[in-house]
Amino acid sequence: MNSITLPSPEVDTAIERDVELLRRIALKDASAFHEFHRLHAGLLFATLSQVLNDQHDTEDVLQDVFVMLWQKAHLYEPRKGKPLTWLTTLARNRAIDRIRSRQRRSKLYSDFEGESKFTQPEFAESAADSLAQGERSKLVRKALYQLRPDQREAIQLAYFGGMSQADIARKLKQPIGTVKARIRRGVSRMGDLVKGLS
Repeated sequence: MNSITLPSPEVDTAIERDVELLRRIALKDASAFHEFHRLHAGLLFATLSQVLNDQHDTEDVLQDVFVMLWQKAHLYEPRKGKPLTWLTTLARNRAIDRIRSRQRRSKLYSDFEGESKFTQPEFAESAADSLAQGERSKLVRKALYQLRPDQREAIQLAYFGGMSQADIARKLKQPIGTVKARIRRGVSRMGDLVKGLS
């Protein structure tokens, strides 16, 4: 005969405690926030570290997650899941945003690098190569500042500020489609400008 495993009273008590802490955090109770942080920061750090594999990014995102907790605790609904599950989901989403941001910055740099230079691994980069790379960076910056202000702002937030398009839309109070269009048109325009300047 199969037995059913019921959650232990300690688990139920921990969930009730976390629900109560979130309720108090939603009311801007700093002591509840510090207690929640003390209880769960280590687990969240480990979770983020597995996704990001970078200590600096992990620390940054962990801080972002606790800022979000302070700002959004009122959005937590107990019927939809445990508090820690809710917060872990927020943390993972934020970590994925950070990875996408890294990829966008890398792609922007590649897009404006022009033809890839031919290098042989046994030779160090020459002074001429360094100078050429510096010149390309100047061209990219010059092109960026020739964009319309709304396009420039969206690109700076996405590629240099590390923000997701959804975050940019919230910050600028614009529809996400508008933000995507500004970034797409701005990047395309920058490509044309860099070609014209070089």
